[in-house]
Amino acid sequence: TLHTEYGARIGTPEYMSPEQAEGSLDIDTRTDVYSLGVLLYELLTGSTPFSSGELRSAAYGEIQRIIREVEPPKPSTRLSQNTDTLASVAARRKTDPRKLGLVVRGELDWIVMKALEKDRSRRYETANGLAADVQRYLEGEAVVAAPPSRAYRVRKFVRRNRGMVLSGTAVAAALLLGLAAFAWQATIARHQRDL
Repeated sequence: TLHTEYGARIGTPEYMSPEQAEGSLDIDTRTDVYSLGVLLYELLTGSTPFSSGELRSAAYGEIQRIIREVEPPKPSTRLSQNTDTLASVAARRKTDPRKLGLVVRGELDWIVMKALEKDRSRRYETANGLAADVQRYLEGEAVVAAPPSRAYRVRKFVRRNRGMVLSGTAVAAALLLGLAAFAWQATIARHQRDL
């Protein structure tokens, strides 16, 4: 009565991490991060990455294989594939369906898919790491889950500091125009001197 049977499935298949599905005894906080990623996916799309019907109708071995090997679609892809789901989720959020798809595409996709990584070493280490990335998204900062590109980080910096960037750009443009005018006048002066 104190122990569960070895290999017995414990947990809800829709929220089960790949290491839980394979029956591994090496479970840590990244398993919880996976389940939180499923919850975030469900909040964004209105459904879990793998549907209940799909998992409940499959045999135990097939459930394990799906959870361990099949990559779920990104939240934005899931929303765009099913217009009925998109309309109902958008209605609950009191937003336009097209706008909802654009909001989810990109950073929210990256955050969710990092939490749902099959290889747990590539997931967020802790729930706080996931929460911090969501907070960075809400504050308009660069998220850790983003592909490591400078262009992305520069875009986020510009959006966050629009006034400073516009001022700096105006000053730089004025300096360049002044430098160009000085060079032009210097060329004219040299030409006049030579005459």
